[in-house]
Amino acid sequence: MLKYILSLSLLFLCAGAFAQQNSEITEEEKKLANKGNSGLSIGIDLAPFINHIFSDERFGVEANARYTINRKWQIAAELGYENVDIDNSKMTYSSDGSFLRAGVDYNLFRVDEIGNNDNILLGFRYGVAVQEHSCPRYTVTEDYWGDVTKSLGSSTVGSQWAEFVFGLRSEIVKNFYMGWSVRFRTIINVGSEDELEPYSIPGYGRRDRTTNMGFTYTLEYHLPFSKRR
Repeated sequence: MLKYILSLSLLFLCAGAFAQQNSEITEEEKKLANKGNSGLSIGIDLAPFINHIFSDERFGVEANARYTINRKWQIAAELGYENVDIDNSKMTYSSDGSFLRAGVDYNLFRVDEIGNNDNILLGFRYGVAVQEHSCPRYTVTEDYWGDVTKSLGSSTVGSQWAEFVFGLRSEIVKNFYMGWSVRFRTIINVGSEDELEPYSIPGYGRRDRTTNMGFTYTLEYHLPFSKRR
């Protein structure tokens, strides 16, 4: 009988230790899941190439970097270049400029599963751009006096704006991400010391609109700062 009691007690002790170990693993997994896939991501935006197909007067490139602090917060920066060349009956216009957008994203997606690093993002960006532009020819239509053709020389302009971001980002294979975002942009300031205002602001879009919508479609590679299980 004593041998039976000792064997049963040992069985209960082993079962309790196993349950405790499983509990500890589960808690550890939860902590890792909450930490998220911290690290640095670098990528490229394909939207400028898509836009060029439908609007050959505009060409641009854009790269991005993203630092994932934890599952909730990410710091993002986007750097790019844009060229605009317009030549029609109304005007000849040229612009070359660079832009930088920087801000934060908040991840709304919640999952307690290690290996699932998908994101639903709400974010904010502050954008700045510097461009050199000129208008060698523009035509003012006047029925009474007739059309008048004039020109405006080259000048450098700086602009600033704010963006509100909504996007989705998913890990398609290990450490490779694909994502898209919709941007609501509002202009803050356009510095212009002469009569010529930008037709288009790099990284923002058409200047004749104080607000506009933008779109990004990104491919990113992630460099994790911790080992993934």
